[in-house]
Amino acid sequence: MDFSSPFSSRIDPTANRQTNRTPMPTPPALLPLSASFIVHPAGGGVPTHQHHSGQLTVVLGGTMRVTADQGWWLAPPGLAVWVPPQTPHAASYSETSSLINVKFPPQIAQRLPAECRALAVSDLLRELAREAVRLEDEQEKSAEHVVQSLGLIAELMVLQLVRPVATPGLFVPHGQDRRLRKAIAILHQEPGADLSIEALAARVNSSERTLSRLFVAETGMTFRRWREHMRLVTSIDKLARGHTITATALELGYSSASSFTTLFTRVLGVPPRRYMSLMREQSEEAQR
Repeated sequence: MDFSSPFSSRIDPTANRQTNRTPMPTPPALLPLSASFIVHPAGGGVPTHQHHSGQLTVVLGGTMRVTADQGWWLAPPGLAVWVPPQTPHAASYSETSSLINVKFPPQIAQRLPAECRALAVSDLLRELAREAVRLEDEQEKSAEHVVQSLGLIAELMVLQLVRPVATPGLFVPHGQDRRLRKAIAILHQEPGADLSIEALAARVNSSERTLSRLFVAETGMTFRRWREHMRLVTSIDKLARGHTITATALELGYSSASSFTTLFTRVLGVPPRRYMSLMREQSEEAQR
């Protein structure tokens, strides 16, 4: 039933303009999600911080390194990193990197994993992130349409993010024990050093037996396996920065480029040069 007066336009000269008004944009806090496209320069970074919202970062080009209490992830194109609300983390970029940041408000983020994780980006997830960015640009044109569409995108993304997936291997776990964390910091700072577990234990005021046990208990790997894994993930970051295979091998403590290539191929399935070529192909495909 319409209770408006036929004479209202004579009393209020703006009455007839109400239906032509552009809808007010919905405040970001009320949206089902928000998304933005960002390019970080090579060598750039974001110091430790946290968000009120949960954040999914989809890497389209370049390489991103995210560090949190659990450890650190290296994310080339084809991977994304999920960071829950109120989780301190830092990011760095070894080369010019293009990303889409998708932020979920707490009421939606609580349905997602409670810890940081990396995941492979399906074609669907990547296109949903792109569509969310496009819709953000339309917000002032049709707020109701945007809210409804972003709501559907949020639901589809949640389904993608909660399904069981194999954890990508480009994650280097930390630990909680003070001695282990100190040992891991030393190995990060000196990745090419030929430190024995005995020498490392002495530097962190621990025994060889205790430190060996801590590596297995808190990282799921033996000391040697953890260091090998850390060196391989670090090598990908160095190669992405433009280091040669030979320089990377020597910097990380390998006796030669061939010994590094052999180990790299055994663990990752392809030699370093082919791996970097595949990364570039993924980057080009993701940015089309």
